[in-house]
Amino acid sequence: IPIGAQDITDDIASAFGTRRQNAERMKCFHGSANASPRDNHDMIPVMPISAEDGAGEGAQITKAQLISVIRQRLEHQMGEVRNALSTLKFEGPVGRQVVLTGGGAELKGIADYAQQALGRSVRIGRPRGLTALPEAHGGPAFATLAGLAFYAATDPIDLRGIAPQRTIVHRPKGIGMVRKLIQAARANY
Repeated sequence: IPIGAQDITDDIASAFGTRRQNAERMKCFHGSANASPRDNHDMIPVMPISAEDGAGEGAQITKAQLISVIRQRLEHQMGEVRNALSTLKFEGPVGRQVVLTGGGAELKGIADYAQQALGRSVRIGRPRGLTALPEAHGGPAFATLAGLAFYAATDPIDLRGIAPQRTIVHRPKGIGMVRKLIQAARANY
């Protein structure tokens, strides 16, 4: 599915008129997939793009406003996941569990939200079988990369036995290169 948490970050940046890095920070520190009554009272500072240039002051939004933007994008994403599962025929007892990976899987409450939206068991994926990973790479943000690396390392196919494909490369002579350079200079100047 070609969508992810960066789309949530883009939506936050667009909705509140801030830079992507500030939107990412808001999502990570204050974002959640689930709303609570207290969210209407918790205020979050927003640094508008104009304020960074010294032209204005930062504004504030409620945590509920932030969560509303996040949930709107999550609804769209869960619809895409549901459609993909249906297309792949993962219905009924087959494929009853969904594993969330990527940086967006670290969003607070995402597993509960996805479980409710998809009607399936949902868990957060973490790299398994790789013991030498640093602690910072042991979370869901690196689960897919670690899984692909692990798969490539355990794949029984020996790539050295596959014959390389021949490719014909045509390189122009030195005079031809100079001629093309002169023609380009004449055409553009």
